[in-house]
Amino acid sequence: MGKEHIDASVGLRFSLTLFERYRKNGVLRAELQHVPGVRGRCKGYIQLVEGKVTSSYVEDREGRRHSISATILAAVDDERGPFDWQLAPLPAPPSTAKAVHTFEHAAYNTPVPKVIAPLDLELLRGWSAKQKLMLSTVYEVIDGRKDIESLKKEVPLQANITEEALRVLLSLGVIAIN
Repeated sequence: MGKEHIDASVGLRFSLTLFERYRKNGVLRAELQHVPGVRGRCKGYIQLVEGKVTSSYVEDREGRRHSISATILAAVDDERGPFDWQLAPLPAPPSTAKAVHTFEHAAYNTPVPKVIAPLDLELLRGWSAKQKLMLSTVYEVIDGRKDIESLKKEVPLQANITEEALRVLLSLGVIAIN
């Protein structure tokens, strides 16, 4: 996620239209000012899942979150901006369909995943509780010693779901696979 930020500072309304057209997933963030109901500067957040706004809020200087519609944020951006909106991409929620691709591996030498960052389920606002549970279940079993085949046997999920969860964790940048 780190270096893959997409600049959306050309205007929030225009950017939201493009993100919807191209079905982008991620969190739009910007430093804002003059937001109705919030004193001083704050940070605006808009969560996108397949281009659709799933949640939007602002965080004040004390770290309190205030729910606010994306329409109001767009109006503030039109009147006082454009602000420097950046899209931090997130992977799409796992599908419920069976995975087509599986990890390529030899039975005697499978890759070993290891945790490199904490998993913040708050960033996955458009995901269902079941999807978050499956992701955290796989994440919690990763200890840096077990290979992928061992994890698939230990985790109480179907092998293809465990593999998809590993791909999502990898794309979130919270695990690395050696």
